Amino acid sequence: MRKSKWLLLALVFVMVFTLALSGCAKNEEPAPNDDSNVTENDNNEENANEEQDTSDEGGEKLAEEQVLRVNWGSEPPDLDPQTTTDQVSFWIINATLEGLVRLNPDGTVGKGLAKDWEISEDGLTYTFHLRDAKWSDGTPITAHDFEFSWKRALNPETAAQYAYQLYHIKNAKAYNTGEITDPSEVGITAVDDKTLKVELERPAPFFLSLTSFITYLPVQEAAIEKFGDEYATDPEKMVYSGPFKIGEWQHEQKLVLVKNENYWDADAVKLERIEGSMITDNNTRVNLYETGQLDMTGVPSEFLEKYQNTPEYQSLAEATTWYLQFNCEDKYFSNLNIRKAFAYATNSKAYVDNILADGSLVAEGLTPPLLPGKDGKEFAENRGAVLPKFNPEKAKEHFEKGLEELGITKEQFESEVTLVCGEGTWWSRTAQAVQQMWKQNLGVELGIEQMTFAMRLKRYNDKDYQITIAGWGGDYNDPMTFMDLFVTGGGNNDAYFSNEEYDRLIEIAQTGSGDERIDAMVDAEKILAEELPIFPMFHPARNFVQRPYVKGVARFPVGCDTEYKWAYILEH
Repeated sequence: MRKSKWLLLALVFVMVFTLALSGCAKNEEPAPNDDSNVTENDNNEENANEEQDTSDEGGEKLAEEQVLRVNWGSEPPDLDPQTTTDQVSFWIINATLEGLVRLNPDGTVGKGLAKDWEISEDGLTYTFHLRDAKWSDGTPITAHDFEFSWKRALNPETAAQYAYQLYHIKNAKAYNTGEITDPSEVGITAVDDKTLKVELERPAPFFLSLTSFITYLPVQEAAIEKFGDEYATDPEKMVYSGPFKIGEWQHEQKLVLVKNENYWDADAVKLERIEGSMITDNNTRVNLYETGQLDMTGVPSEFLEKYQNTPEYQSLAEATTWYLQFNCEDKYFSNLNIRKAFAYATNSKAYVDNILADGSLVAEGLTPPLLPGKDGKEFAENRGAVLPKFNPEKAKEHFEKGLEELGITKEQFESEVTLVCGEGTWWSRTAQAVQQMWKQNLGVELGIEQMTFAMRLKRYNDKDYQITIAGWGGDYNDPMTFMDLFVTGGGNNDAYFSNEEYDRLIEIAQTGSGDERIDAMVDAEKILAEELPIFPMFHPARNFVQRPYVKGVARFPVGCDTEYKWAYILEH
């Protein structure tokens, strides 16, 4: 672990069980833009606002034009908070909507649309009192908006993949799974316009911060009724409650955020605009930074030497894992020997050292470093190295055995199986790297299908793929944010993996406490390493450059990793 990661640990452990953030979700690529990880600011909300108001001290003055230029990296596939699952959409939703609470720049829980709250002594009942706040159309935001939105997420007809994040609430799981059909039995009640009462199944110390998670953010019922399936597909088909609203959206090209004048805390927001491009090519985005058209950008490995000794460069850790993902319901990859063959044939170390060459870490299991375990150690330390090691001979043995069990030839397999991946420089290099490994170690050259993020997510949802490269970033600071991904029927279980013992262990971890839950997740990791619905490859480093005049961008190691509310531009 590099020095920058050790420095991060102090922050991370402070946030143990209190940092439930807007989710990292399904990632587009390890560094699709410039905005990720760790807080740049150590102030609380009040101090953050004060710092901005006095930023002209010491000769520094706010720029007359408060415009930040970033790269979203791709088109946001879904800006509906109850149904979205991807990181790009999360960045934009987090900027345009607000929940009961909002994270401060130091990662602590700050006030959002709730001005205060009470928690019962047994930890089972939360009573939130909403402030006087308005939607961007000037209508009041009420507790009924929250009750409607949360129950909408849980309604089986909505098919929200993140509905399980609300299962801490009384009868939420029962309603979402169809065990009960009356939404009034769910522990979410708008007592009046300004009071929301929430009853939990069991105490959850992180529940308060979890209400900042994207799925918990409210939508306006009238807007949902008016626009239906077209809600959030264009700026005029949305209503906003956060610091910003969408001012311009040229699909697949550009999305611009503008300050929301009706936001309750608009005085704390200095930026007037965030101009976001959608660029996947590494050379293009670096060139735009060099020519002053971007204020920050991710640094691809081929540009590290150029930037890493400059004052604008930063390298920060994030709790993210990238992995090969197999469709366990596919006629070929339902075979364990085939999955083992591809795992043994993939040289993660060679990929990290030679292709990435950017400080990323070789994965030893699904859950990345940084997340807490037991005995004062990281969970990854408790688990240890459990994945199959690169072994071409074993890869060939398992492949031949798998082909025999399936009754097919290598040529037939090669003609029907493809690798699904995204578009852009990083994707091309990564896909070609693993393609070459498999050609050398298995004797098959799989075709590569490159497509947009939205198309890729649709292929996953339709079970229309065999093997893909996927990434997951932690939604909150606990190993469970990774471990519950692969429960049977899980909303984000795109591998379509099912294992009774795995499900049992995750249930123990969800309902237990202390060492018991950590031990259960360690055992569950071993099952993943044996059954291989995925093969974890690496945990990325986030390398980026940012202009010195850009201040106040808060960055977190997990969750919605970039917060723009307190950002501002100095005169330059």
